[in-house]
Amino acid sequence: MKTAEALQRAVDYIEEHLCGELSLHDAAARAYLSDAHFQRLFSVVFGISLGEYIRGRRLTLAGKALANGGGKVIDIALQYGYESPESFSRAFVRFHGFPPSAARSQRGRLHVLEKLSVQSILGGNEMEQNWKERGYTVYENAPVYYTRDMDKTLAWFEQVLGWRGNIDARDGQSQGTYGCVMSLPVELHTLTQIPFNGFHLFSGEPSLRTVGFIRVAGDIEKLAASVKSSGWKQISAVTAQPWGARVCDVTTVDGSILRFFQID
Repeated sequence: MKTAEALQRAVDYIEEHLCGELSLHDAAARAYLSDAHFQRLFSVVFGISLGEYIRGRRLTLAGKALANGGGKVIDIALQYGYESPESFSRAFVRFHGFPPSAARSQRGRLHVLEKLSVQSILGGNEMEQNWKERGYTVYENAPVYYTRDMDKTLAWFEQVLGWRGNIDARDGQSQGTYGCVMSLPVELHTLTQIPFNGFHLFSGEPSLRTVGFIRVAGDIEKLAASVKSSGWKQISAVTAQPWGARVCDVTTVDGSILRFFQID
């Protein structure tokens, strides 16, 4: 069995046991890996630790259940592995930004961590446009990106990565509340059937960790050179990975990390 298929088996096992006994050893066994190797590979491939993923998925489902009137807070807490309503409430606030009691009234602000898919990250729908000036494009990708200053962030994406974007909604003080940024021109998305290829921008506290694991179609060295030529210094060296890819990290103007990888 291929590594990607085995890793997806482990993810599927995790999803099936979010509301019960979840064994790290059993998850690793689904991927035919040792516990330690599985955790390292999971973090490298998905850009999030195994513990963060399990926590995020449980709190995502708990938030949806509370928003839909699925039960009392104490029952939801126990269902998703928390020993007390207090520990659940603390974790809920850290993840969503408000207490469990506000889930229904704040359903539009619930933070959502979707189930991971190995295929969408290592294969997926690809767009092989030859943008010679920039030297690279990326595969289908649509995570959520939080920022305090959407105008500043949008300008950073355009100036440093050469992406395009727009702000679609602003509040009463003209601050951006929703927008998007894409690796391809907006016109190609609005006038054709090309899948969305970029980030949804929302107003909120930036996440100071890896927020995007993005496959490059083209030359990752050209990506690195393009970023450096813009004057941006917060980019790692391109390094070879044991799983057969070359990777570099770009820290954004908000302190979030975009991890780009290329499989030769």
